[in-house]
Amino acid sequence: MEIRALLSALWRNKTGPLLVAAQVALTLAVVVNVAYIVQQKLQDANKPTGLDLNNVFWIATEAITADYNYPAAVKADLAYLNSLPGVVAASTVNNVPQTHSMSNMPFAADPQTLLNPNGGESGTLYFGTDKLIDALGLKLVAGRNFAASTVIPPAADFAAAMAAWVPEIIVTQAFANKVFPKGDALGKTVYTGLINKSAVIVGIVAQMRANPMPSQYDQFASQIVLLPAIAPGPDGQYIVRTKPGQRDALMAQVEKNFADLQPGRFVERMEALDRTAEDARQEYRSSAIILSVATFFVVMVTIVGIVGLAAFSVASRTKQLGTRRAIGARKYHILRYFLVENWIITTGGVVLGCLLALAAGVQLSSMYQVPRLPLYYLVGGVLMLWVVGLLAVLIPALRAAAISPAVATRTV
Repeated sequence: MEIRALLSALWRNKTGPLLVAAQVALTLAVVVNVAYIVQQKLQDANKPTGLDLNNVFWIATEAITADYNYPAAVKADLAYLNSLPGVVAASTVNNVPQTHSMSNMPFAADPQTLLNPNGGESGTLYFGTDKLIDALGLKLVAGRNFAASTVIPPAADFAAAMAAWVPEIIVTQAFANKVFPKGDALGKTVYTGLINKSAVIVGIVAQMRANPMPSQYDQFASQIVLLPAIAPGPDGQYIVRTKPGQRDALMAQVEKNFADLQPGRFVERMEALDRTAEDARQEYRSSAIILSVATFFVVMVTIVGIVGLAAFSVASRTKQLGTRRAIGARKYHILRYFLVENWIITTGGVVLGCLLALAAGVQLSSMYQVPRLPLYYLVGGVLMLWVVGLLAVLIPALRAAAISPAVATRTV
């Protein structure tokens, strides 16, 4: 086949091919970057939490009287919850994991670091009793758990709780590695910014994620600091972990009895932690679905453009195709002609699309602090559009190949 003649024919009627090539370029840029964004969102949504999601539920209570005795209620509530057959552990908590309620403080191994602007590493705080680790199902990989005697009773408010602080803390491995990159965090003193306090790391848990977060904010989800302190009231929150298979039955029992245990308060909410985690991730999955559907329609519009150009080309060249058939061109010659013509148009769009995709990838990486677009996404996008382009033109090309010399003659 004479490629030069084919290119010359395309250039004489260049408006349609140029528009389709531009459409292919935009489609490649969109498909590649959206596919990467969707993969990132799904990856963020599916990161392991380190929590025993399937066997944990939580309770939120709200005080309704001015004389509600929060410290006494907490003591009685914990005694009741931990006494239930089938309960592994129950603890208070200031914020329920896998929700977007968070408290953060800056930490550093050297107090001088905290004097610098934005100095220190972020640590997400979770208050709880000596049973907090067991209640969440966390795995202690170094050190020890809190002793019951170290748990600080509830302060009047959050400021008072911060002023009291705690002598010891348990941290996640991610926090330990960030603050003490040499791997010697256990037993070390950590200094806290804003309140000028310090505490000793007595234990390290393998993993805990506060909630699903984009990769660029992962430190807020994975760098966790557990404090042996009961959160201020008067509203309370409890984490309860049960033996496998007993959670739903215990939730029903607690829901029936818990509200009446203490006067002056009511149960605002009770929910299984896996349901909470699923709800927190629904936004990520929904956005991934919406982006995928939008990308599908972009590809479909491109397919329609390719088919339309090929169909118009066949209709406008009926006499020419009939003449070629009359002088000896076979069906596969006609088919090959349209397939190659489409491949040239698609390739032109793909080359421009690669440049657009890389430029968009650099911009997105800069804006959202995510890794650069991997090149295999670009390769996959190019191969996909080549295949889509060939399949899209196949039906019009087969129709062109089926034109007989006699039909071409009658159209003169």
